[in-house]
Amino acid sequence: MKKKWVIAISLISILCTSPFLTGCGTSDSSKTGVSEEGQEDSVDEHSEEEGHLKLSPEALKTLDIKTAPVELRNLGGEITTTAVIEPDQTRIAHVSLRIPGRAIDIIALLGDRVEKDQILAELDSIELGQVKADFLKAKANLQVAHANYRREDRLYKKLITSEKEYLDAKGEFLRSEAEMNSARGTLKLLGLSDEAINNLKWGEGKHPPSHFSLLAPIDGTVVEQHIVLGELIKPEDKPYVIADLTHLWIQLDIYEKDLDWVKLGKNVTIEVDSFPGEHFNGKIAYISDIIDESTRTAKARVELDNPDYRLKPGMFATARISTPPTGATEVISIPSSAIQQIRGNPSAFVREDESSFELRELSLGPKSEEFVEVISGLEAGENVVTTGGFYLKSLLLKEEMGEGHAH
Repeated sequence: MKKKWVIAISLISILCTSPFLTGCGTSDSSKTGVSEEGQEDSVDEHSEEEGHLKLSPEALKTLDIKTAPVELRNLGGEITTTAVIEPDQTRIAHVSLRIPGRAIDIIALLGDRVEKDQILAELDSIELGQVKADFLKAKANLQVAHANYRREDRLYKKLITSEKEYLDAKGEFLRSEAEMNSARGTLKLLGLSDEAINNLKWGEGKHPPSHFSLLAPIDGTVVEQHIVLGELIKPEDKPYVIADLTHLWIQLDIYEKDLDWVKLGKNVTIEVDSFPGEHFNGKIAYISDIIDESTRTAKARVELDNPDYRLKPGMFATARISTPPTGATEVISIPSSAIQQIRGNPSAFVREDESSFELRELSLGPKSEEFVEVISGLEAGENVVTTGGFYLKSLLLKEEMGEGHAH
């Protein structure tokens, strides 16, 4: 019996000193490193209940959270059509040569972003070397002919030389001048500037006369490259294609029955699969006057700025064009800015009180330019967050990741 009592006392001692139990002995907040006063002052930024957030007063003061009511609205209709993203055809440059040349150095590669007059490649051309030599020869002949003509002019005025010698010198000068101007014109046709032509000299410079650089005609991205080291490039070839991708065209197919609703300047919302939940806005800039007989559609073009290069030519897209209300039907709707994509589902945050928010998954219907129909998930009279929703989304996902519930 004495042995059993010893075992019981030992078990009680172990349990009372365990960190998983409280209530055995007195508590001492100083041993935990957190004061009771500090525990009273701290405020959770979110509640423990899944899908609910409760912000602290401090967070509410720093955040700009705005809401809008869930209301019944007549949204009108919507035209939805397929679209393809293309480069702006007015901002594409096919780079070509004016004289055959062999590539001796390739500088710009496919996908590189280049600036106007940036060197794309270095080439060597026997023909260009010959034209430069002809110019330098004509320039030298002109200098000699000019000097001889001036001398004969002085002598003729002093009656020291004959008229024939004077006229011969003048004729040689004019012929030499014409030859040099012809050689200069040929160099300009080949793309040399006046400054470059005037600086041509025999045996000077770090490159031979046959060397020339291929320059970018515009700012943009190299979207095609058809040149390799040592290749002979001819004028009919296109070694580079450069496109300015900061501005794109979206080509739409508009069915014949919908053409009455599509006007120049009409706002269009563009969606692409690569960026779910995001919208890119543009305006109708062109509507074809010809209907495709096989598809019964007309082409329409939306112009769109793309400063961050996120949209890529060749992407398929969906274009949405709102139409005016035609009836008295009202549907539950919210501003499009309230929609958040969470776990791959359209959702919105509903304000329960001043500091509490609930996440609701939604089933959506058609959209207008500013509003979207809510088929399920919300009721009229509730308030949804339109500004600050991204912060609430980040806070919610951060908590789920911390608890191991992130999807």
